[in-house]
Amino acid sequence: MTYRVLVTSKSFAKYNPEVIEELRGKGIEIVRAPKSNMCSQEIAEEVADYDGIVCGIDPITREVIDAGKKLKVIHMNGTGVDHIDIREATRKNVCVGNCPGANAVAVAELNLAILLAEARKIIKYSNRIREGKWEREVGVELSGKTMGILGLGAIGKKFAELLEGFHMKILAYDVKPDYEWCEKRNVTMVENISKIFEQSDFISLNLPLLDSTKHIIDEKAFAKMKRDVIIVNTARGSLIRTEDLIRALKEGRIGGAALDAFETEPLSMDSELRSQDVTLTPHLGASSIETMKNVSRIVADHLEEVLLHQDFRNMLNGCFLKNTVVS
Repeated sequence: MTYRVLVTSKSFAKYNPEVIEELRGKGIEIVRAPKSNMCSQEIAEEVADYDGIVCGIDPITREVIDAGKKLKVIHMNGTGVDHIDIREATRKNVCVGNCPGANAVAVAELNLAILLAEARKIIKYSNRIREGKWEREVGVELSGKTMGILGLGAIGKKFAELLEGFHMKILAYDVKPDYEWCEKRNVTMVENISKIFEQSDFISLNLPLLDSTKHIIDEKAFAKMKRDVIIVNTARGSLIRTEDLIRALKEGRIGGAALDAFETEPLSMDSELRSQDVTLTPHLGASSIETMKNVSRIVADHLEEVLLHQDFRNMLNGCFLKNTVVS
């Protein structure tokens, strides 16, 4: 028996194509979607004859799941799954999987890179030179300052480790605090998120997008922050209420922002963020060769587990599905 999997992710197996051949040899056929950045309606029109989907940040909505009459698995080619209707998938007995922690190094390194770029306005003045100008601007240092990390999962922890050479005071907030890890790494876990806003010189967002975290950075949060605070977000754009961020930037109530994630992606041409003095990158967080290889291998392994062995133990909703194989 052959299973067919529709791949809408542009990066799946791009740097280790042997993964596709290995799957084919085991009876799992990988079919690339006809175009990238598909909307839910376009995916729904394609998915009817497929047993699985491997997606990027494409919207896997109820419409898509309803159209996928043969669907057995939906797998994110990465970590975040806020764009997948997991509740509807579970109702239809469809597995949903991801690759937790697989992109931690890549995202944490980019987090640090764009934070430094914003603190010293590196991209801005690199562009000035290309324009034939020779200008400078005084930036700020990270060393000796206070970093506030919202979300101390795999990425937040890796980011904190990368900061050790800067000798910063690191504050962290997480709904599931790992006090033992924090003690070993000299990270202070706070119970009240307001302390992060009030005391930090830099704030890093490393949270998943949930109902409880959506717009966690809004006007009320900005009102508590230092006037020169710099915010970095490589997680999900909707963690920040964009209109409140733009207002804070225009009014000079914060020092800057480094953003790799936006509420709407791609970022619209008329977005006011484009005209602000901030560092912007097009959701590059997980875009390293090493991470892409790692993620593709994990996805392939999970497809094999689910489709060939009906083993759902590595699925996010596995415990809610029928016929789950338990270790």
